[in-house]
Amino acid sequence: MVNKNGRNWTPLKEVSLIDCATEYKKMKNLYLDADFDDKMELALFYKGKADYYKALYDKGIEHTVNF
Repeated sequence: MVNKNGRNWTPLKEVSLIDCATEYKKMKNLYLDADFDDKMELALFYKGKADYYKALYDKGIEHTVNF
């Protein structure tokens, strides 16, 4: 018997497009704020996210999705 409910799913959270350039600027500012406040663990997290979005944008990927 074939299960025909495969396409009837809903994501656990809202799925939307993320603008890579905007997200890069946001993460860069959060990184600078955390670095200024001497929160190094948080600063490194935001720096990694900023580098990720910058790399995507440099490759020509303007939008990505959040899952």
